[in-house]
Amino acid sequence: MNHSPPRRALLLVGFAALLALTSCTVPTAPAPAPSASATDAHDVGADAAAEVASPALALAVADERGRLTLLDLDSEERRVIAESDAIPTDIAGDGRLVYVVHQTESATEVDVIDTGRWTVPHGDHTHSFLAEPQRIGAIEGTGTPSITPGEQRATVHFAGTADLTTLVHEDLAEGIPSAQPVTADGPVIAFAGHLIAANAGALDIVDADGATVASIPCASAIDVDMTRVGAVVTCPEGAVLFTREVGGAVVGESIPFPPGTAVTTLDGRPDRPDLAGATAQGALLLDVRARTWTALPTDTPLVRAVAIGDDASRTVALDAAGAVRILAPDGTVLARTQPLVADALGDPALADRVQLIVDAQHAYLTDPAGGEIHEIDHRDDARLTRTFTDLDPWFVQQVG
Repeated sequence: MNHSPPRRALLLVGFAALLALTSCTVPTAPAPAPSASATDAHDVGADAAAEVASPALALAVADERGRLTLLDLDSEERRVIAESDAIPTDIAGDGRLVYVVHQTESATEVDVIDTGRWTVPHGDHTHSFLAEPQRIGAIEGTGTPSITPGEQRATVHFAGTADLTTLVHEDLAEGIPSAQPVTADGPVIAFAGHLIAANAGALDIVDADGATVASIPCASAIDVDMTRVGAVVTCPEGAVLFTREVGGAVVGESIPFPPGTAVTTLDGRPDRPDLAGATAQGALLLDVRARTWTALPTDTPLVRAVAIGDDASRTVALDAAGAVRILAPDGTVLARTQPLVADALGDPALADRVQLIVDAQHAYLTDPAGGEIHEIDHRDDARLTRTFTDLDPWFVQQVG
């Protein structure tokens, strides 16, 4: 990371804590058409959206030209929702918005695309919405952007700058907001009315008045994940979990890696309490609720690992041979596929673009060598259920 200014962050961003969600019931009537108007009691900007009975899941696929195609996982309909002539360098998403990063002649640009599909957790159930996709706008800066999902919002911060853009879902109709000053040299997380700003050697908790109220040691923030329990930042020495206490205070606690182990990234199913990361010896599973790590040894190195976060504490992993494995909590292989992406993993230009995405029923494995995305049922002996062909999956995000 770059050298940081003094840790006490100067923030003029106005933070509003998420409004308390009122009680409600899941709709039992047939879902209205997407063009119908729906009043959203959760203040997530659903004025032009329809509430639907179940998540409208889709894959947002960015190709080599930066064009973004939405692949509906129910109907299999494909729809180009954003055009571009610039090669994408990265993609990020928060379950609704997709951020496509590409380089222009003079700056780095982050295109912000609203896919019009999202789900809001609400206690023991969720609410899902469907609307027309649209391009919200672009954020320009210099350096590498850190795009960090939060709670129905996300932040965009360019390394080496003091500019932070916070995108709140309920304010999307107003377009891209102006950047505000922040002291950070890494990712910045909007969480529970606070910011968590990565600086050299620490993660600073900054309140709504811009005051740093606490700092948690972290040599450098490598990865950020939002879980049902709280926000998790991966550091070289372990994970740091941030939670909200009764009364609104945000606290952080370190969860060191077990001796002799470490991962650089963690991944899990959205709104679940487990995360996993791949190692040359297997995988590490983090039970965020228990604040404990479990090593899952395997007979071959793993290149990707994603925690399902179910009652069986299973993990979906991609091994070095290109096969997908379903792992039990002790590392036992419950099921596996045949090698599906061996060619892509064997090509240094493609290996980093192989993605593994997991939802409640399926795992999605991208094959940039074959131009395909494989769908695997992780509940049923790792059965290959569908393969979507004729794609150019440089980067993929699941939305809905």
